[in-house]
Order: sequence, then structure tokens, then C-alpha cells
Amino acid sequence: MRPLEETQREFFKALQMPLRGSSRSSTELPASEEGHSPEFLAKAGELMKPGANLSAAERLELYHRQYWFRLLESVADDFPALRKMAGEEKFWSLIEAYLQACPSGSYTLRHLGRSMAKFIAGWEGFDETRRLWFCALAELEYGGMEVAEAAEREPLPPEQLASTEIELQPHVRLIELPVPADLCLKWDEFAPAEAGQVYIAMWRGPQGAHMSRVEAVEFELLRRLQQGGTLAGLFAEPVEPEPSPEEVQEWFSTWQSRGWITARGSAIIDLVVSADEDWSDVSEMASQAMAMEDQKAERSRTLAEDG
Repeated sequence: MRPLEETQREFFKALQMPLRGSSRSSTELPASEEGHSPEFLAKAGELMKPGANLSAAERLELYHRQYWFRLLESVADDFPALRKMAGEEKFWSLIEAYLQACPSGSYTLRHLGRSMAKFIAGWEGFDETRRLWFCALAELEYGGMEVAEAAEREPLPPEQLASTEIELQPHVRLIELPVPADLCLKWDEFAPAEAGQVYIAMWRGPQGAHMSRVEAVEFELLRRLQQGGTLAGLFAEPVEPEPSPEEVQEWFSTWQSRGWITARGSAIIDLVVSADEDWSDVSEMASQAMAMEDQKAERSRTLAEDG
């Protein structure tokens, strides 16, 4: 008899096979007449028993379609601006290619899109211009998710700046982009009229995630602050062009008003979720899926056919 863990792994692999058959027509994916592969049908015969109303392949397809429906919905919700800029047809072709190349690797779907920017950079479905812009846009949109769930520490009072080792709040993200992809968040359609490198700071405030462009020198100082250290150490190495005292004062005033500066290693006061919650074993997820009652699955199919 095959060990349970091996069965679970094989079941999960079957779920990750491309979406085919009648299930595909219920999604926004490009139409395809291609049915399930011989490998999928063979796996169904190995893993499932036929029921009173469903064949082994039909039973496996119930789990398979629900798995894909959840993934498609989740990743589409994470990249609304990318969806608008790319257009429906290209967007869904991208999502399908991405999910096949970068399948889910977490118990949650929160981090499903973490490799989207990297994937777009090499995807041939976009021309060179769109790859550049959409890669940057995906990085921004995923950055907003990271900001929303990152930890927060107690902001440091201004009078303690000179006497305390400081660092940047964990929820502040610094993103350097080769093009001003933040403009896409306001556009109705993709129309790149300008180019040039931009520096973005993202953070979490009372009203959710926020984003702002910063100057190149300010960005470098924020990077140093992100590493942590003393106020004197922040300026130990020169930056070019050298900012004026008035500029530095204005930047620090802004950072503090946004609650960006905290004492190095201070206690966390808010932790939404862990951004590094990965897993390497699919047993739990596969086990939960296989534990669904056959009667419930068959009832769902019967209702769908009667509907």
C-alpha cells in the first residue's frame, strides 16, 4: 500500500496540473478545446474511487477546479492595476502562465504573487516596454501587500534621536523603479508618456497603505536608516549631491510625522502576520482536500446539473 504522505503529495501534484475541460469555461482564462491530459486521467484512477454518480476523473476534477478557482481569484485580486494596464486577455494569459511556473508554496494565499515581478521580467507575452513597466508595477502592488501585513514598532520621540540607535519601521518599504510605474495606478489605460528612474517609499498608516516618491539622496539615507545605527553614523559616509541642513531637517520631520523612525530592536506593538511563513510539505493541504466528504461533492455536482 502506498504511504499516506506519498498519496497526499501525488494528489497535490494532480491539483496543480493545468485547468482543462468544462471547468475552464467558468473562468476568464483564454478558451481552449483541450481536455484533461492522459496523466491527469491516470492520476484520477490511482487516487480516486468512482462514486455512485461520479467517475474517478469527475471526482478529482471537483477538487481540481476549486483549487484553481481559488488561486485565480486570489492572484487577480492582488494585482488590480496590472490587470487594467495589461487588458483582460493578456492578464489572464499571464496569470495562467505564472501559476504554472510558480505554483502555490504556502498554506495561505497571501504570498502567491511574490514572484510576479520577476516572472513578468522574463515573460515573452509582453513586449519589452510592457515587461519593464509591468514588472515595476507588480513590484509596487505586491509591496502594498507587504506593507499591510508587516510589523510595527513604537515610534521614537524626537528628543531621543541623538541618544538612541535608530532604524526604519519594519512596515516601510523602499522600492527603486526604472520607470515611473506608480503612474499606472491612476491611469485608465497603459500610456507611458514619460520615463526615468523613480524612488518610492511605502508605509502603513491609520488609513492603510500609503506611497510617496522621494528624492534619490533621501532614498539613500532611508536605506541607511533601514540598516539601523546612530544618527551620527547615518551621515558618516557622504552622499551626493550633499543635502542642505534644511533639506535634512525637513526629511526627518516628515519621517517622524509618519512614524517611520523607531528605536533599534524595540518591542513590536503590532504584528499582522509573518511575511516569511513558508512551508515545504504539502501533506496538510492535501490531507484537508482529500478529507472532503464524497457525499458533499456528489451533491454539489448533482445540484449543478439540475440547475
